[in-house]
Amino acid sequence: MFVTRLRRADTANPGGFLVFNWSAALKVMAISAIPFLELRFGIPVGIVSGLDPAVAVALGVLGNVLQVPLIIFIMYMLRRIAQQVPWAARILARIDRAAERHEAKVRRYGWLGLALLIGIPIPGTGLWTGAAVANLMRMPLMLTALSMAAGVAIAGVLVGAVTTGAIAVIDLF
Repeated sequence: MFVTRLRRADTANPGGFLVFNWSAALKVMAISAIPFLELRFGIPVGIVSGLDPAVAVALGVLGNVLQVPLIIFIMYMLRRIAQQVPWAARILARIDRAAERHEAKVRRYGWLGLALLIGIPIPGTGLWTGAAVANLMRMPLMLTALSMAAGVAIAGVLVGAVTTGAIAVIDLF
C-alpha cells in the first residue's frame, strides 16, 4: 500500500510496541509552522511519509496553532509601531487593504466567519489573513485566538480528508 500506518516492531519487541516515525512527525510540525505553507503542505507530507492520517492532521494542526500567539503579537505590535514609523505604516496599509476584502464576511458572521476564513484552505486565506482581518476589526484577543485555532482545526480536517482521498484514488491504479 502507498501509505504505511504506524507499524509494529514484531521482531524487535514481541509485545507489539508501536514504533512512531518521529522524523516525519517533526517534519509535519515544522512545515505546518512555516507561514504560507502551513498545514496545507505539512499534512500531505506527513501522510506520504507514512504517518497515520489522523496523526498527521493532529500534528499539522498543532504545528500551525503554535503560531497563533506569535502572529497576534506581530499584528498588534505592527499596528502600534505604525503610528510612529512611516515604513511600518505603509506595510500596515497594504495588509489592511488585503484584509478589507474579507472584512465584510467576518463582520457579518463574527468569530465563526473568522474561523471559516482561516479554515477554508484556498490561496489568500489562512492564519495570517485571519489575523490581519481580526486586527483590522479590533476583535478581542481571546476571541481572535480561539477563532484562529478553530479555523486551523477545520483546515486540518479538510486537508487531511482531501489528501487521504487523493492517495486512495492513486492506490486504485
